[in-house]
Amino acid sequence: MAFQMGRNVLVLLFTILLLFGGVCSVSAGVYSLSATSSPTRILNGFFSNAFSMLMKWILSLKATTKTAISGRPMMKFESGYTVETVFDGSKLGIEPHSVEVLPNGDLLILDSSNSNLYKISSSLSLYSRPKLITGSADGYSGYVDGKLREARMNHPKGLTVDDGGNVYIADTDNMSIRKISDTGVTTIAGGKWSRGNGHLDGPSGDAKFSNDFDVVYIGSSCSLLVIDRGNKAIREIQLHFDDCAHQYGSGFPLGKIYEIVLFPLVRSKVPFYTTD
Repeated sequence: MAFQMGRNVLVLLFTILLLFGGVCSVSAGVYSLSATSSPTRILNGFFSNAFSMLMKWILSLKATTKTAISGRPMMKFESGYTVETVFDGSKLGIEPHSVEVLPNGDLLILDSSNSNLYKISSSLSLYSRPKLITGSADGYSGYVDGKLREARMNHPKGLTVDDGGNVYIADTDNMSIRKISDTGVTTIAGGKWSRGNGHLDGPSGDAKFSNDFDVVYIGSSCSLLVIDRGNKAIREIQLHFDDCAHQYGSGFPLGKIYEIVLFPLVRSKVPFYTTD
């Protein structure tokens, strides 16, 4: 209410100033204009200009007020939480980009800037020292499959872990998906970066991705989802049965076996026989 009254006063004062200034300017030039212009034309021109200036000023006030209101934050603070640093990578030359939890509770730290993958105990502290799993201690990037300490990645941006403990890396600059296991590092999709990025489904060796994507493991479907942001798409890769069966102990429950075994047979119209 007070703001509205203040704005009304300002508008009134500004109008008076405009009228006063216009009258003065008319008085000063009336004798020179009288020979060529009538009083009616002079007054019409004055009031037209004054009204135009007044409307522009009022609109500018409204625009400023709207901006101030729309920019006001709407925050509801919930107390009772504490923030604590439990790992300081700056002292170790490690730049954490993302973290994933292994089945045994240990943590994986992906250092995208240095193209490295580390493992560290879940009981984090400022004295924790992570172990380099794959990559280069000197921060070299590249594209090399093979033994863990000889493999190279190129600024990966995402990772996920299946039930068997295998790690899948979104190696974005190489436009490939890498699999890390105890035996080493392999490529399971994409990777032909010399052909450039793109959007191509099909056999994993021919598939193409953008250079901006992430991966998520879905145990219920034994698959890997690829969130391909650059292509505005979600892609799916079916994984090996051995990499997913760990969550069910000896194997999938009956319902899941039915889904994997029977449904493809029904879709392909292949006879399915059972024996007593």
